[in-house]
Amino acid sequence: MKKEVVMMVGPTAVPGRVLEAMNRKSISHRSKEYCEIHERVREGLKKIFNTKNEVFILTSSGTGAMEAAIQNCFSMGDEVVVPVIGTFSEQFASMAEAYQLKVIRVKFDLGEAAVVDKVMEYVTPNTKGLFVIHNESSTGVMNDLQAFGKALEGRDTLLVTDSVSGAGGIEMKMDEWNIDIVLTGSQKALMVPAGLSFISLSEKAWEATKKSNLPKYYFDLHKARKFQEINQTPNTPAVYNVFAVDEALKMIFEEGLDNVYRRHKENTNRIIEGIRELGYDIFPKDERYASRTLTAVHAPGKAKEIVGALREEGVIVNTGLAPLVEDVFRVGVMGYVFKEDVEIFLEALSRLNVISTAK
Repeated sequence: MKKEVVMMVGPTAVPGRVLEAMNRKSISHRSKEYCEIHERVREGLKKIFNTKNEVFILTSSGTGAMEAAIQNCFSMGDEVVVPVIGTFSEQFASMAEAYQLKVIRVKFDLGEAAVVDKVMEYVTPNTKGLFVIHNESSTGVMNDLQAFGKALEGRDTLLVTDSVSGAGGIEMKMDEWNIDIVLTGSQKALMVPAGLSFISLSEKAWEATKKSNLPKYYFDLHKARKFQEINQTPNTPAVYNVFAVDEALKMIFEEGLDNVYRRHKENTNRIIEGIRELGYDIFPKDERYASRTLTAVHAPGKAKEIVGALREEGVIVNTGLAPLVEDVFRVGVMGYVFKEDVEIFLEALSRLNVISTAK
């Protein structure tokens, strides 16, 4: 049996060290030992987010953290603007509507990044929030968070970003870029099994929580803030996943954050170069905004077939999401992916090209 090379968009490959960290006896989430681990993790996540603000550990997928952002910082009838560039930005918009927020969608063609000036035309003094996806994994497009933060300077509008497929693989500067809410998940660039999400709020966002009238219980961040003071969570967390994050963060900081970001960028650049040599191209319309944690490869009508054939070669990648299932396949470099893995992927894709040409 061939050794599998996992280059999925998520959940991503989990290093042996991280798996081993989970292979231990259970402990109470109220114990001194857990509290020490919790404190290390929260401090490590601050470095990932580049923030002095607290980062909270939630037992949920990244979608749970998205919901927490809405529940805690907004009220029914609040106006929010959402630039829609793919599946997950649309999910944010739909979720806000489920809580009866007034959602103004600013739609862009699939493959495009959100144009800041165009989006800002819809932001008024009544706009309570601007929801921007950092890295839209459905299309392989990255938005310019720094530019959005600058555009909102001096306004009361909260800048909320879903960085589920960004944080840990693409530089995040929450404080410097004036981002009010950042959230991410464990199963992407952080190299941990799915089950945890992380969220951080600026002081401006905390002020907004005092006005929120939406129902909240499990994701009540005021409750979480009180428990954070003693390095605990209000409810039972996924303790073994917290062990995993602790070890994964150690690995990231041993490599060095700048080196981690460089590795992701270099791996992505090599994939783009390699697929073009084989006659493919990326789906993003402007390479400047192409994701650095995954590559969406444009293969009209052939994507599902290619993903299946690569699996036979021992390389695991993802198809696109609707409506791009047949036309795009996605190759992740998040987390524990190195240049050797990238070359194995390109060699496998090259073999498929030869077979296809022979037919």
